[in-house]
Amino acid sequence: MVADTINVHTHIPGHPSIHILGHELVLDVPITALILSAVGAAFLLRYTLSFFRLFLELTVLPGINVNKFQSRSGGTWALVTGCTSGIGLEFARQLASKKFNIVLIGRRKAALDELSKEIESKYGVETKSVVVDVATPGSARDEALTQIELLAKQIDLGVLINNVGASHNMPVPFAETERSEMTQIIETNIVWTYLVTRAVLPSLIARSNRKGSPKSLVMTLGSLSGRIPSSLLASYSGTKAALSTWTKALAEEVKSQGVVVELVQAAFVTSNMSKIRKSSALVPTPSSFVRSTLSSIGLPRGAQGRPHERTPFWSHAILDYLVGFAGYVSEMAGVHVITSMHKDIRKRALRKAAREGKKEQ
Repeated sequence: MVADTINVHTHIPGHPSIHILGHELVLDVPITALILSAVGAAFLLRYTLSFFRLFLELTVLPGINVNKFQSRSGGTWALVTGCTSGIGLEFARQLASKKFNIVLIGRRKAALDELSKEIESKYGVETKSVVVDVATPGSARDEALTQIELLAKQIDLGVLINNVGASHNMPVPFAETERSEMTQIIETNIVWTYLVTRAVLPSLIARSNRKGSPKSLVMTLGSLSGRIPSSLLASYSGTKAALSTWTKALAEEVKSQGVVVELVQAAFVTSNMSKIRKSSALVPTPSSFVRSTLSSIGLPRGAQGRPHERTPFWSHAILDYLVGFAGYVSEMAGVHVITSMHKDIRKRALRKAAREGKKEQ
């Protein structure tokens, strides 16, 4: 009679046999080795698929086209903070090249006026400017936020780029960080980001809730210093880590209302903040970084497994991926490498300051 069950019994000590439909199969390996092999194969498959996904997202798979956040009738606006230099400047230019009108937010009126003229003449779009020192609480900042809130209600605002940020002048132990520097970092990176997003979010939700309207986008610039705890940049690192958790919470709140919220992770980019002037494979120009960011919306790339986060630039993505690859071991390796790098940067910065001090004497 053909068996209708699977029976396992010992054929040779340590080598079980299995009867399947009346046929005996003898395993040449102990059952414990078979189980361990299956577990190993599962892990190998998991990491193979993960590597394959990373490769595809960096080379083939397209992200959401940023133009999908534009209204069919045109005239959609993007608001960019910290737009007079570096990454913010490139966001303003590249979004304008895609026919977004641009709201420019910065603290230097002359620079905003110059950028406004450049964008309008080169790309044929409209601009509006709001002058504000985002790091300074008070009536002037409150008035600017009120102006931004009213403006968001009057225009078809579809994209918010939270780009403005502040860091330390040089790596510094937390116990030696000046109170004024710490306050500037917190006010710029966290408080302003929260406040400006709160000012425009109701308009983004109302816009995308209307039948037939496109989704809206809130994109916040993070840092791998928030992803990898960064000794000697503790205040800055902590603010960027806070933005990561805030982004996830906010994204879940508003995703059913048509608003996409993302945190963009970045390592070094040539800019005034990084004080790096020469680009390389690991340090892209702002233009290259923004181009990769706008072409990969919705793709985690190096931020696999972290909802609503992505690491768009290819070398940053690989670095981010490798830090998380082996869990605790690779995470701590990343922390130690960053600590060593910041110690070296601080030593060189202090030597440079000492040389300049002697010249002034």
